[in-house]
Amino acid sequence: MSYDTELELIFHKLDGLSFQGFFNELMVYDTNGFCPVRQKLDGGNDGFVPATGTFYQVYAPESITSSTINTASSKLIEDFEKLASKWHYTIKIQEYIFVINDKFKGADKKLIERVHGLGIEHNIKTQVLTALNLQSIFYNLPLEKQGHLIAKHSSGRPSKSAIKVAADVVSSKLPIDLWKSIDEQIPFFAVDEAYLNLLSEIRSTLFSIHFSEPEKDITDNLIKSINTLVNRFYADNTTEKNGERTWDNSWKRIYPHPKAREFDAALINWEKDIFLAAEQLCAALNAFANHVRQYHLPDFLNHRNYTITRLIDTIKNEYIEYQP
Repeated sequence: MSYDTELELIFHKLDGLSFQGFFNELMVYDTNGFCPVRQKLDGGNDGFVPATGTFYQVYAPESITSSTINTASSKLIEDFEKLASKWHYTIKIQEYIFVINDKFKGADKKLIERVHGLGIEHNIKTQVLTALNLQSIFYNLPLEKQGHLIAKHSSGRPSKSAIKVAADVVSSKLPIDLWKSIDEQIPFFAVDEAYLNLLSEIRSTLFSIHFSEPEKDITDNLIKSINTLVNRFYADNTTEKNGERTWDNSWKRIYPHPKAREFDAALINWEKDIFLAAEQLCAALNAFANHVRQYHLPDFLNHRNYTITRLIDTIKNEYIEYQP
């Protein structure tokens, strides 16, 4: 039996103490001698195995962004210092495991290096456990224990179909009004990194869900379209400026620049790609919405569609709103 859809719900919906509750039960089932620790009195210890000196620290933010990864790195050091001062002399630390609910995005390189560095500095074993690692642990459990965890932690929604789970993700994370806010930035070719992180999170969530035909074609197209737009803003010759991703014009500081024509031509092509990628994503969102309405939820998004708004007359300041 596969619980991929239900696990997707757990990893993407649970954070903080609610996720730690799931993690504790998972480890009690999987690891002999695992002992959960009462929170707020944990001394940097989110669970441990006394016999092996293995200590766990769990970090489960609401979303995975560059900001939350930086927070994770800070928490890692702070909690390890508490762990070393309050537990090491009671039970010698022999292995330190940092658990992050990365929502299937993968562990950040800097975070992995920080954990590895702690191991070298303190002469202990270290490792990072991600959502994929925990998923593997889950599937090594007996079926009855898998069923118990799903029934308890998936909020009573294990029977919901994959496409309805995806519909929940799209409607909650990318409602039409939020899409309009993103689209308003497209003509200025400078999109907030927060929006791009949100789109990346939606892409990762959808990618982690296993769809059947014909839903797979619809969602694959949506995932691909999100990926294309996000990647355009992280392409060569782009940069971060005031919290936004935009074209890097720093080359203009050199005048005359020997590659000015080359850079100008690249900018023109990049802007065309941005417009095209935004239209393709809007069309993919509507194809997804129409499929959901036709076969599953007739009132999905309150019967509204995603649109594109563009300036068509700079003199009269006229705009057109259309559905790709």
